Formats: sequence, C-alpha cells, structure tokens
Amino acid sequence: MKTFVHTLLVGFGDCDPAGIVYYPNFFRWFDATAHVMFAAVGCDWRGTKRERNWIVGPIVDAHAAFRAPATHGDTLEVHASVSQWSAKSFRVDYRIVRGPVLIAEGWEVRIVAEPHPDDPSRIRALPIPDAFRALFD
Repeated sequence: MKTFVHTLLVGFGDCDPAGIVYYPNFFRWFDATAHVMFAAVGCDWRGTKRERNWIVGPIVDAHAAFRAPATHGDTLEVHASVSQWSAKSFRVDYRIVRGPVLIAEGWEVRIVAEPHPDDPSRIRALPIPDAFRALFD
C-alpha cells in the first residue's frame, strides 16, 4: 500500500473566530491530497478524462474525526493511502499530523465513473479498472 504525503500551511482564512481550523477545511484538504495522489500515479483529472473517458474520484461517502486543534501558521502533513477496494469503489484513508501530533483522521469512498450513456450530464460508476488499481498496489 503506497502512502502519499501532501504538506500544507494553515492560513489565517482557514480558521474560525476562535482561531482554530474550521472543520470543512479538513475535507477540502482530504480532497486536495487525493488529487495530489492521483496526479502522482499519472491519473490527473483532465488527462484521464481525455485519454480514457474516466472521471476519477467522485466521492460517494466521507467521514472525519478531529483529534487535536490546528491553527494559523501550523505546517500540517496529510497522509493518504488507498486501503480498500470493492467492485466499483475504493476507500482512501487520511491522517493529518503536525509533527508527532495527530490532528485529524478520516476516509472517503470514491469511484471511477464515466458519462452516463443515456444522459451525459450524469455519471455512472465503472467496475474499478485493473490498470487503475495497479497504480496503488
């Protein structure tokens, strides 16, 4: 199982009036890290859509647990890895740390999709392509 790390600096605008990171930002950072992970294995969103007609990574479920506060000026690392595969979805686990301190952890269930053949404004999940799965094993 490969682990991908995305480092970020908490900005003033990431914090609530109490001076701690506002919780939706953790989901934003999970998503940003997933896209870093996809790009690292050669599955950037635009290229994969253009070359294979895959829409990589729509989220169908998500969860987060907040363990310690983070604030403006903190440098955080978001660690991501694909932990589970099913026929049409995969789970990405996340850990956000500041040095040795666990700040938050969570997961997302994502899919690989294609435009729906009956209505291109919709998508439908594909069976996880072997070529896609192999990039993370």
